Amino acid sequence: MMSRPPRVPVDLQAVTRDVKAKIRQVIGELEAIEQQTNPIFLQPRDVYVDLDMCIHQLESAMSRMRSAWWSP
Repeated sequence: MMSRPPRVPVDLQAVTRDVKAKIRQVIGELEAIEQQTNPIFLQPRDVYVDLDMCIHQLESAMSRMRSAWWSP
């Protein structure tokens, strides 16, 4: 299958910059989760929710990059 360029011009550098910033933010959040050592703050539900939100943010970044390269 051949890919075709987006129908609407997209600034790929800006999209890439935004995606990189989002990924850096997620990495920072994951590092914060990793560094939590106080058992009061280490509730399994809270850690799960934080990780789940990181996953959603990464999926959002991937979707944005996908739509920039391959429009529907």
